[in-house]
Amino acid sequence: MRYFNRCYIMRFALSVFMLTVWSHTVYAQNVEEVLEFRKKKLFKMSGSISANATQFYSTPKQSRQSFTYQLSGSVNLSLYELLNIPLSFNLNNYGSNFSYPSLPNRLSLHPSYKWIRTHIGDVSMSFSPYTLNGHQFTGVGIELSPARWRLSAMGGRLLRKVDIDASNPAIRPNYERWGYGVKAGYDGEKFSVGGTIFTARDKQRDISFDADALGIYPKGNIAIGVEGSLNIIKDLKLSLEYGLSIMQRDLRVKEKSYYHAFKADLAYSFLGNTIGIGYERICPDYETLGAYYFNNDYENATLNYSRNFFKDRLSLALSGGVQRDDLSNQKQERNKHFVGSANINFTPNDKFTASISISSYQAHRNIKSSFDYINERTPYENLDTLRFTQLNNSIDMNINWRLRNSETQSHTLSANASYQEAADKQGRYIMPGNLTRFMNLGANYGIDFTPLDFSVTAGINASNNYASRKNVLTIGPTLTSSKHLFKKALTTGLTLSFNQTQEAGRKLATIYNARWHANYRFLKRHGLNASVAYQHRSLSEATLTNSSSLTSQISYSYSF
Repeated sequence: MRYFNRCYIMRFALSVFMLTVWSHTVYAQNVEEVLEFRKKKLFKMSGSISANATQFYSTPKQSRQSFTYQLSGSVNLSLYELLNIPLSFNLNNYGSNFSYPSLPNRLSLHPSYKWIRTHIGDVSMSFSPYTLNGHQFTGVGIELSPARWRLSAMGGRLLRKVDIDASNPAIRPNYERWGYGVKAGYDGEKFSVGGTIFTARDKQRDISFDADALGIYPKGNIAIGVEGSLNIIKDLKLSLEYGLSIMQRDLRVKEKSYYHAFKADLAYSFLGNTIGIGYERICPDYETLGAYYFNNDYENATLNYSRNFFKDRLSLALSGGVQRDDLSNQKQERNKHFVGSANINFTPNDKFTASISISSYQAHRNIKSSFDYINERTPYENLDTLRFTQLNNSIDMNINWRLRNSETQSHTLSANASYQEAADKQGRYIMPGNLTRFMNLGANYGIDFTPLDFSVTAGINASNNYASRKNVLTIGPTLTSSKHLFKKALTTGLTLSFNQTQEAGRKLATIYNARWHANYRFLKRHGLNASVAYQHRSLSEATLTNSSSLTSQISYSYSF
């Protein structure tokens, strides 16, 4: 009994001692946190802003804005380095005379505090590839990530109402569209699960044009997504994703269409290798109002493999399988063919890098020639001329080789090539006139004279576009020089280019470009930029008129 009492007393004393130590520790920690918190600044602001003005002249005079401006910036406001309020904006007068579904002006706020992040203004969010996927909206959004949970929500206007504009028939009129969505998920140690609900609906009122005559109808959509993953055993992971889109193509009619999408992946890693099996099926006409582009009416079954070799100097990723379309058996012909992709990156040392990417999967891709950039006259010229094409085959290759590197000179050779092909087929046969091939080739050789702070680069580019049974070739050289002055505070350069467009050996046009630019950095955080570009277009057709243009630009930037 005495022994029991002694043990009890000792345990009690030890408990009191531990409680006292813990209390002092917690108190000390709280004091340290308070002292550390007091050291932080109450208010802190960082970011950058810039202002740009462009003047454009041409002969003969063209129907485009002669003067444009742009004010953009990104600013972050911080309270005690805990509450962050990022602000981004882009204000301009591009296309001020026209009406667009989405304005080029942008203004957004992204306040955040610990695991809370919000989006206010002109923003975009992505919940799932089959529901809401990067569509811009004007409204509010929130993302919460407490512990292992993931919660997101959004609501706002997806499209502005656009009436018919006789001066710009390329802009398609449409109804005003609003959308709302919620996503929830949980990430466990061995599994994850999540779900998405997204809905969008057009407003039918206040339409000043005959929408029915144009084949434009008010739409409604509900998209539901479910996703999850499971670590079956060590290094063996199963991932699943399902999408259901309920589309009402005319809100005045109660008829609805149901579309399904499903994707599954099983991956296993061992001894530096990763091997996987993938399956994806998207039914015909699958789409939602929360994304811009969808590939549908296909089924893929693929085998994937990836590995790094030679101490990560060589990386290899391969994928191959079978793809078929006409899932609803409504086409006259069904396509079933092998699909595959290969991505290889090789970096044997810090002087040489090479990569190649090959794919035969269907995908939407922006097709732009290198001459779209070389012949660009104004900063906003190609903002709305992006061409998205559904590709069947594509190849991309890039090489960068530093041939010489000394104290006086540095020589660099770079080359790139890309090829894209798109075609509509019935069975094994390509439909007449529906085959397009697009190829870009480019090579540059640059020399940097280090003691002189001077560099020069000579290059040549070629672009071949085959479409509508016509083959158009554009080719030409480019020469660029750059010089640093005043201890590299001032950088100035000159670019000269010449390119010619031909069709079936017949010259169509010749374009000459001359560009001068200067960038000056002063007082550490300020910058001034100026440029002048002259372009002359000589057209071979006697019925067409040659043209010249002069573009001057000045901008100011400040970082803080």
